[in-house]
Amino acid sequence: MPKVVGYHRPASVREAVELLGQPSAAVLAGGTRVNATPFGSPIVAVDIQALGLRSIEPAGPSRVRLGAMVTLQQMVDSSLLPEVLRECARREEPSTLRTLATIGGTAAAGGWESEVVTALLVADAQVTIESRTGSRTVTLPELLADCDLLVGGLITSVDVATDGAWSVDRTGRTPGDRAIVCAVARRGNDGVVRLAASGVSPTPILLSVDTPLTPPADFRGSSEYRGHVARTLLSRVSKAVLA
Repeated sequence: MPKVVGYHRPASVREAVELLGQPSAAVLAGGTRVNATPFGSPIVAVDIQALGLRSIEPAGPSRVRLGAMVTLQQMVDSSLLPEVLRECARREEPSTLRTLATIGGTAAAGGWESEVVTALLVADAQVTIESRTGSRTVTLPELLADCDLLVGGLITSVDVATDGAWSVDRTGRTPGDRAIVCAVARRGNDGVVRLAASGVSPTPILLSVDTPLTPPADFRGSSEYRGHVARTLLSRVSKAVLA
């Protein structure tokens, strides 16, 4: 765990991004983890709980905007979100942590086995980041590929598409365990099928049924096993959204 050597609780987004421009500053959101810091490095925590950023609201035709401080449990409970996205949020953490963990922090962490990040990928998630140089919006794949996009910045919202047909499938050691591999598909109203999987690369990724895979191995599954499971699940969910 990093050593916290300072603490700030800014009252505005502008104050927060000024603080995040300092060396060793790190965002403290829901408190389940401290993101974007080297392991063991001393940090100055910038607690963003006073900034609001907790709303879930329509953001145009078939899109919804999630404030960065929206908790996973708020997502589970929201009727504005597709059932698959709500289910993936429910499976992300146990109930004791879902009321704390935030969507901004979860997206920033980009955990390789994250089911909700996998669902966000097929939802064409757009992430808005505030920094001292202004506001910019990047796609979730861009953020996952380049964590430097968050240096000195603060995620303020995550926009997602809600239209189309969705499907999710997963394999875990038990029904209640974190998925070894999770696959999510969405066929949007534009007719395009988007596929994503967790557990097959350093972060969840967009891919196709035929994408070559060489997943990292761990105690829960070899590379060959994870690759085989991913191809099977991706085939299932793609067929489900085309049915």
